[in-house]
Amino acid sequence: MTLNHKSIEEAYNLINKKIIKTPLVSNDYINNLLNSEIYFKLENLQSTGSFKLRGATHKILKSLNDISENGVVAYSSGNHAQAVAFSASQNNLSAKIIMPKTAPQIKIENTKKYGAEVILYDTYFQSREEIGNEIQKKDNRALIKPYDDEDIIAGQGTAAIEIVNDLKEQSIEPDLYLCCCGGGGLIAGTSTYLKHIYPNIRSYSVEPDEFDDTKRSLEAGKLIENKKNAKSFCDALLAPQPGNITFQINSNNLEGGLSVSDEEVTKTIILLAEQLKIVVEPGGAVAAAAVLNNKIDVKNKKIIVMISGGNIDLSLFNKL
Repeated sequence: MTLNHKSIEEAYNLINKKIIKTPLVSNDYINNLLNSEIYFKLENLQSTGSFKLRGATHKILKSLNDISENGVVAYSSGNHAQAVAFSASQNNLSAKIIMPKTAPQIKIENTKKYGAEVILYDTYFQSREEIGNEIQKKDNRALIKPYDDEDIIAGQGTAAIEIVNDLKEQSIEPDLYLCCCGGGGLIAGTSTYLKHIYPNIRSYSVEPDEFDDTKRSLEAGKLIENKKNAKSFCDALLAPQPGNITFQINSNNLEGGLSVSDEEVTKTIILLAEQLKIVVEPGGAVAAAAVLNNKIDVKNKKIIVMISGGNIDLSLFNKL
């Protein structure tokens, strides 16, 4: 499969009855504050609390005939874990999910609630890929990767179809698109579709300051890893480096990358709660943080901002 607007539309036709069509909203206070028009895509309102359900659902539905009775296995820091567990349960499949011991408790508990067996690992001493590959072979399970898979990317790209439909209803043509970036699957898929519809749109990845591997890789023209001791509370965006497939797509689609600090993300989560009345997790708020903290000129522009997830421990949310 070659990722393009047609493969994303085919993915949407397959999954649209299994997911929520999430809203695209704007806010007068934020627009006046920035002297621009910001349109927030609220994937935090997806069934499992993040965009990841789109990719996982597409991969599982498309692969149903090839998945053995032993089910699936996946590794994830949390949102992909919940998505695979949820989609597996919807299709009567067994799921084993490998998650870091440091994952937010809400993500671990929700993954279990969806019926998956959760295997916790130590991120400093163990490799989730090695554990996943071993289970895949030993149990004869289908491995559902979190981002570096064209079926996953196409599924995640379906969010852009909804964005385009909502913008067209209002006769709006966007200038910029900002999206969070961990492994790069969401922005790879959505930017592909948006670029097809709006050839002049400028798309940017947004990452935590210490996990800006896509930003630095785009600048260098090659894959660059994050430092081993890098830290951020944006738990959904801590991929060690861009995916091979996602980086190739993003190199063609993106103008560049931006990054934000944990402090800027914290202030943004609070502002979004106050103004949009929504709960957003740290990784889900980075694109909004870039706009609100002047990482790019947005004056007099129309900007799409991806809010990718809302799975935050309430204990952390209450401390912000």
